[in-house]
Amino acid sequence: AWSPLVEIEKLDYHHYLPLFFDGLCEMTFPYEFFARQGIHDMLEHGGNKILPVIPQLIIPIKNALNLRNRQVICITLKVLQHLVVSADMVGEALVPYYRQILPILNIFKNMNGELSY
Repeated sequence: AWSPLVEIEKLDYHHYLPLFFDGLCEMTFPYEFFARQGIHDMLEHGGNKILPVIPQLIIPIKNALNLRNRQVICITLKVLQHLVVSADMVGEALVPYYRQILPILNIFKNMNGELSY
């Protein structure tokens, strides 16, 4: 994934994490791969640096969901799952943004497994 010279914990999370989340809209290899890998690596090593960045992640999450592409939605949902367990209070921090994130999911909720990726 990352060069051994890069210490993920020392990256500027306010700059890089939203940048990688912007990449959730990518559907072309290798861009979509780098975006997902960057997100997961940063969430894995971010600890207390993640929570303050949550407000900056909402628009990229919303943009990805608004593409209404099943593959992108599935990937975004997996990223949201990882985000919620990545640090304390992240799930609670997302609650004020549910009104922005959840409506698009409402469109897909009755597809009976058709969303699987």
